[in-house]
Amino acid sequence: MSAVDQTPPSAEQLGSRLEFETLISDTSASLLATAPEQLDRAIEACLDHVRNFFQVDRCALLSVSPDQQVVSVRLASYSEGVPHVPTDLNLAKVFPWSRHTLLVERAPVRISRIDDLPPEADTERDIWIQMPIRSALTLPIETGGVVSHLIVLNSVHGERDWPDPFVVRLRVLGEMLVGAMKRGEMFVQLRQAEERLSLAADSAEAGLWTLNHRTGVVWATERARAVFGYSPGEIIDINRFEASVHPHDWGLIRDALDRSMREGEPIDVEYRITLPGDGRVRWIRSRGRPQLPPTGQPDCVMGISIDITESRNIQERLRLSEARLASGADLAGLGFYEVHFGEGVAYADDRVREVCGVPPEQTSGLQVLAFWKDHLHPDDRSWVLNMREELHAGRLDRISCEYRFLHPVQGEKWIEHLARVAVRDPTGRAIATYGVLRDITGSKRIEGELRALSQRLIRAHEEERSLLARELHDDVSQRLAALAIDVGRIEAAVPEGEQVQEMRSLREGLVSLSEDIHSLAYQLHPSVLEELGLVEALRAECERLDRQGQLRLSADLDPIPGVLGRDVALCLFRVAQEALNNVARHADACTATVTLRQINDGFLLTVRDDGVGFDPAQSGDARSLGLMSMHERVRLVNGTLNIESAPGRGTEVTAWAPGEEEAP
Repeated sequence: MSAVDQTPPSAEQLGSRLEFETLISDTSASLLATAPEQLDRAIEACLDHVRNFFQVDRCALLSVSPDQQVVSVRLASYSEGVPHVPTDLNLAKVFPWSRHTLLVERAPVRISRIDDLPPEADTERDIWIQMPIRSALTLPIETGGVVSHLIVLNSVHGERDWPDPFVVRLRVLGEMLVGAMKRGEMFVQLRQAEERLSLAADSAEAGLWTLNHRTGVVWATERARAVFGYSPGEIIDINRFEASVHPHDWGLIRDALDRSMREGEPIDVEYRITLPGDGRVRWIRSRGRPQLPPTGQPDCVMGISIDITESRNIQERLRLSEARLASGADLAGLGFYEVHFGEGVAYADDRVREVCGVPPEQTSGLQVLAFWKDHLHPDDRSWVLNMREELHAGRLDRISCEYRFLHPVQGEKWIEHLARVAVRDPTGRAIATYGVLRDITGSKRIEGELRALSQRLIRAHEEERSLLARELHDDVSQRLAALAIDVGRIEAAVPEGEQVQEMRSLREGLVSLSEDIHSLAYQLHPSVLEELGLVEALRAECERLDRQGQLRLSADLDPIPGVLGRDVALCLFRVAQEALNNVARHADACTATVTLRQINDGFLLTVRDDGVGFDPAQSGDARSLGLMSMHERVRLVNGTLNIESAPGRGTEVTAWAPGEEEAP
């Protein structure tokens, strides 16, 4: 039927139109009543009805890609024995003329016989013959101003005409099918979104809820009910919810709900609830957003609730810990800092700024770090920065040191500094560091005064020992010797008898006492140390003890070039003397060895024995006084002392002292 044909439709034609309109009406009702997950099957049934109505062999709904470069079969209906078109076939390439007509010109392709194909369709004429297609009707279906689908009718066994009224109504039917399909896709997407939301909420242990302002009823997921302690079938309204909330927190929630309803503000509150049954108090965080209907007045709030009791407890413990740390830091005078090289920033608290004298205006970037570097004492800068580099490079896990610092106002200070690395890059290089420091100038001054006092006491003690040794050697020892000579003369003048024997015993006792006093005088002040030096004094001490027969002593002593400081020499000798006396008195040893080596710009003394050993940590006898004396002597010459011993394993005393003494 042509557009200018004014012939009234026949009864048969009117019947066909009525039948097709009924088909459209039934399809519309069917699609509206079909569940979204059943829409594809309903659309395929509709395509079956259309194919049967038009008495064709193929009826399909094709989808068009957004760029309109791909056209493929979405859903289709076929007569028995008619080849199916593969769903992965791109029909846009197979039918270029049809694609241009349908997608570019947005005009239908209506071919009653192959001869009706225009010359420009010659490239696809062979495809029509091969498929085969003897008649075809294809209509573009637009969505949002763009052709998104095509509805196709193919006749394989005979030629067909496509009357105008049916073409128009078929397009309406196609739009109806596409609309239903889009609705189904939106439903699937919505369901997937809901599933993702539910999964995310479950993963976060969050409960979803909706509060209807008009009814006061709360809908809640199982997770939300579990959070608040509601039973699965329990009806929740605003009064039930209020009963769950801690009385002190209900006002906070009520105000948030009122603002949400009046002003459309989102809700974000933290509050306490009391669980039914055991009465436990839990902390909850609820976040919600009002839903605005077309009237503009919020009628409900949708949101989530999470049990944050554990995080609140952690926050409280952290707060208390930080408070204790801050109090401890204040009591200890500690200042805290952080440096983040990746971000190029350094943070220093007020204590650090006070200790270092950092100007108030230096707050940006790494200015605090640069100021600290610039004010290190010149004599300490090199080794402090080298130690810092060792830490940053990963060769040290932490640093702990004391150094001098030049305060811009207060002058030279002593600072105690501890630092660690917080974050390293994949190569092990420091990205972020933190540490504490404190001003120890006062304690260093007191330490210096105590050290000077200890040095004066030790020197006074040594002078007293020297004076006593001289008195014993020059006076008492000489007088005993003279007395022994006098007794010898008397012995010679007395006739043989008991008196002679007594006089001989008296003379020998006086000689022995004189020798003991001479030995005591040597121990009090070995003159050989001043006259011949440390090496000979140590060798003489070993020989003296070896002559007593209690120990087999050996000495391995390196010669000392140059002049050794008096205090260092005396310190090492007294350490060796005390260690050997302890071996003789307490170790029950057979052998002992004294070794002296020049090492690391100083001198290393070792006294080793094979005795019974002891536990240095539990030494509580008189020996501990000797150990304390050794430690103090070595400390005063800036040396180190190490004692290794264990029951049954002997003892090794190692002392190191610098070769050059520092001025007191």
